[in-house]
Amino acid sequence: MYCEVIANPQQAVPLEKSQFRAEELEDVLPEYKIAAGVYAPNDEIYGKFHVLLPVNEKTKRTLFELKQIYSGRWDVNERTKERIPSLPEDYLVSKEAEEILQMVDKTPARLFMLTGDAGTGKTTDARMIAQILGLPYYVFTCGPGTDELELLATTVPNMSGTAHLEMELPRLEDIEMDPASALATVNGIYEEGISREKAFQEILKAVYEKGYEKSKNEKDFLLKESEIVKACREPSVIEIQEPAMIEKPGTLTRLNSLFDDGAVTDLVNGEQIRRNPDTIVIMTTNLDYVGCQNFNQSVLSRMNLIQPKEALTEEEMAKRAMKRTGFKNKELLSFMAATVCKIHEYLIEQDITDGVCGYRELENWVLSYMVSNDLRRSAWTALLSKASMDREEQGTMERVFLLPHCAVD
Repeated sequence: MYCEVIANPQQAVPLEKSQFRAEELEDVLPEYKIAAGVYAPNDEIYGKFHVLLPVNEKTKRTLFELKQIYSGRWDVNERTKERIPSLPEDYLVSKEAEEILQMVDKTPARLFMLTGDAGTGKTTDARMIAQILGLPYYVFTCGPGTDELELLATTVPNMSGTAHLEMELPRLEDIEMDPASALATVNGIYEEGISREKAFQEILKAVYEKGYEKSKNEKDFLLKESEIVKACREPSVIEIQEPAMIEKPGTLTRLNSLFDDGAVTDLVNGEQIRRNPDTIVIMTTNLDYVGCQNFNQSVLSRMNLIQPKEALTEEEMAKRAMKRTGFKNKELLSFMAATVCKIHEYLIEQDITDGVCGYRELENWVLSYMVSNDLRRSAWTALLSKASMDREEQGTMERVFLLPHCAVD
C-alpha cells in the first residue's frame, strides 16, 4: 500500500512531505480515521514501522475509585486496623502509585522504590497505596547512623520489671533511737550494742540482697522489633524512608534475605522471621540531596520497580494547596506556585545545594499568608529562609521573584 515502506534510502519520501505519490495514489487515509484507530499497522515488510501520534495519558483517578477496584483482598488483624491511613477519598492518585497497585494486583511483585525531590508526594503515595488496599501502614525512617541491627530490632532498657520488694523498712528516726531493733526488722537478727552507722550499712546490704534475689531473673535490656519486622509478620505496607542517608556502605544488604524469594532472615535472639508474601515494601528517598549515599547494587537489583517521581507542575501544586489549605484566591495561589517553581529552577541553575524549594514550601507559605495577610513576610519565613542558608542569596531571590509582584499586590 505504501510504496515507500520498502523503498531504498534514495527513493524514500522526506517526512516533512506527504508519503503518497500524487501521480499514483491519492491520500485515502484521512487524518481523522488514523486518529480514530480505523487504520493500524499489523505487519512489517522491512524495518520498523513507527506511528508518531500523541499518546493520550490516562486521567488520574481518585482514591475512592481505586478502592472499589483493589480493596477487600486481605483480612486485616483487628489490632492493626487502626494503622490503615485515612486520607480524603477525593485525592487524585498519581500514576506511579497506580502502577504499583496494578503490579501488586496482577503479579507477585512486592518491592518498590520511589525517588524524587522533597514534596513530590512519595510518602503520600505509600499511604494512599496502603489505604486503597486496606492494609496497615508502617514506616521506618533511616538516618546516617542506622546500622544492620537497627533495621530489624533495637535494645531498650527494661523499664517494666515485675519484681517488687516486699519488706518493712525502718525509718531514720528508728535507726537513731534503737539501731539494733531497726536492723532486726530487716534481717531478723538483734545485735546488742551495734552502732547507728553499722546498723544503717547492714540494712542497706540486706535490702540490696533481697532486691537482687527478686530481680536477678529479669533482663536488663529488652529486644524491641523494628517496624520493618512488625510489617513482615502480616499483609501490610512498609515505607522505608531515606535509605540513601545511611552512611555505612552495605547496611541495607542486611535486608536482602527478606527481599529474596525465600524471604527469611535471623533476628539477634535466634528467631527466624519470614516476610509475609503480601508485605509490600516501598522505599522512598531523595538521591541528589546533601548526605545521600549510593545504593548497593544488590539492593537495587531486588526492586521490582524504581520510579522517579516527576515534580509537580504549577497547576498541580496550586490545586493541591487549595484542597489542603482551603485558600480560595486562585490568582494569588497561581502566582505563589509559579514563584516556587521558578525558585526551584533557580536553585538548580545556580547549583545552590544548601536549601530546598518545593510543594511543602508552597503549602507553608500559603498557610503563613492566611494568618499574617503579609505576602512578603510570609515568603521570608516559609519560603526564602528554606531555599538557601545564604542571606545574600535569599535577598537576590526576593528581588527577582517576589518584589515585582509585592509592589503591585
